[in-house]
Amino acid sequence: MTQIRRSKREHCPKCDAVAMLNYVHVSPGDDVEVFVECSECGTFVARYTLRSYTCDDPYRSYLRHMRMRGHDSGALAHKKSEEFSSKLWDDYAEVKQQVAEDEDARHLEDLLGEAP
Repeated sequence: MTQIRRSKREHCPKCDAVAMLNYVHVSPGDDVEVFVECSECGTFVARYTLRSYTCDDPYRSYLRHMRMRGHDSGALAHKKSEEFSSKLWDDYAEVKQQVAEDEDARHLEDLLGEAP
């Protein structure tokens, strides 16, 4: 069976807005939690736990990731960093395009609950 990638923006369950605030909670030894609130009406929307985090500086994010895993040679780390950044920006562009062209209308719970 072919897997179909789906994308959508987070929507408020109360007012259907897409503008959200993220509250990030870090507790040593636990997964990072992100609590999502609608910035329009203040409704709690969702909570996520993070396996990894990438900011707008993929090189810095990659270095943080490498520190946790151990070190490769400088040349190999640089090459992997460039590949990581390139894939990040390509994936980001693809998701934005998919949302613009054919945003999945289902609730996120339904998308997350799909069998692999």
